[in-house]
Amino acid sequence: MDSVLSSTLRDATYEWLDRLDGLARTADEQSRALLAETDMVRLIDAWRTLLAEHEPGEDGFCPTCTGLRRRRRAYRCPVWSTAHRQLVAADAEASGGRHALTDGGRWAW
Repeated sequence: MDSVLSSTLRDATYEWLDRLDGLARTADEQSRALLAETDMVRLIDAWRTLLAEHEPGEDGFCPTCTGLRRRRRAYRCPVWSTAHRQLVAADAEASGGRHALTDGGRWAW
């Protein structure tokens, strides 16, 4: 039963994302403006919620990715790494800037 529920949740989420992707790419200007006012707000809220779940504790470790066997510093949390790569670094690359993750060999954040 867990695999059926998991599959259903995953499929529904991918279908929603596919719908948004299609609208963002092919819809007219008015529809895209409406999309920005509604679904973009939901995406921002979803990212904030996900990142809050992975916010490092006082010890600097991600509480969600930290298990008994494997502790991950917040900067190595795959959720934070993906968020930075997709949201921040993509903007820097699009504007022709240096690699956004590093600043002279150091992490920029």
